[in-house]
Amino acid sequence: MFQRIITSGLAFVAIAFTPVYAEDPGSPQDLTKKLAGIWEIEEGVNQGVELSGEELDGTTMVIKGKTIVNYDRDQNETYRATFTLDTSTKPIQIDMIAQMKGVPPANALGILKFDESDEFEICYALPGADRPADFKSPVGSKIMLFECEKED
Repeated sequence: MFQRIITSGLAFVAIAFTPVYAEDPGSPQDLTKKLAGIWEIEEGVNQGVELSGEELDGTTMVIKGKTIVNYDRDQNETYRATFTLDTSTKPIQIDMIAQMKGVPPANALGILKFDESDEFEICYALPGADRPADFKSPVGSKIMLFECEKED
């Protein structure tokens, strides 16, 4: 009997202290709809070097359907890619194929997560590098990290 109480108590402790994960993102189609819109790029790290507020001021990411387009403050297109999502993984995986004029298509593998319903982080490897395992962009890496907030 004492053994059963201890076992039951341990099971309760394990359940009580199991970490709570963010809401299930649903299907890739659901997440694609959630991503749709205009996002302001709030913070960024380029291969371990933090981008200044001046560099990021006015930069946006527009997501429509399965296309991501980044614009600088003067609304010049700086990056365009089509993407697919795998919501069955933690973190969510994103595979992008650059679709820029004059540049051959190139794959960029990444991960993303929502911090809140109107904020997300995307971390991806430049073409030829492995998909990042976490949301970091170490110095000397070929990893990009951006924090984005949805515009009203």
